[in-house]
Amino acid sequence: MTTPTIAPVGPSNTPAASEPTLAALKAKFGTVPKMFSTFAHSPAALDAVAGYFNAMGGAKLSPRTQEAIAIAVAELNRCTYCLSAHTALAKGHGVKADELSGFRTGRSADPREQAILDLAVAIARTRAADVGPQLAQARKAGLSDAELVEVVAAVAQNVLTNYLNVVAGTEVDFPRVA
Repeated sequence: MTTPTIAPVGPSNTPAASEPTLAALKAKFGTVPKMFSTFAHSPAALDAVAGYFNAMGGAKLSPRTQEAIAIAVAELNRCTYCLSAHTALAKGHGVKADELSGFRTGRSADPREQAILDLAVAIARTRAADVGPQLAQARKAGLSDAELVEVVAAVAQNVLTNYLNVVAGTEVDFPRVA
């Protein structure tokens, strides 16, 4: 375990403006994941990321597909925290071990989900600069414009959390995935 470069807030240094969001997260998860406690140094950043997660909960993309994107992007960004967290969440959605392994390499046995992962991985790898073929493939697989926007949003959401956790050295508080 490495020492975090930005430690999560604790009872003595939590900004008052972060307390309501942390309380809501604790009510939702039973505990506050360290990632959110790290974001809590900035009430604005905490509210933004918590709002992002809540909003994406109403997305057209299924929770399973969003977890597939999160796992693929975390693997690309070498974010052990998010890889571990989203693997645990995906297992909660019934994703099997072989599927989880596939998600880490951007693979799915489902053709529609594969098109989504191809687009998400291309966005993450090229910073969205060269995704024409993957976008065409996703449209051919039947993705609506709303779903295409949600793929971009899911990648952006995960890049944000990956980057904070990598920079902060957030201690993994989920079953660790190597």
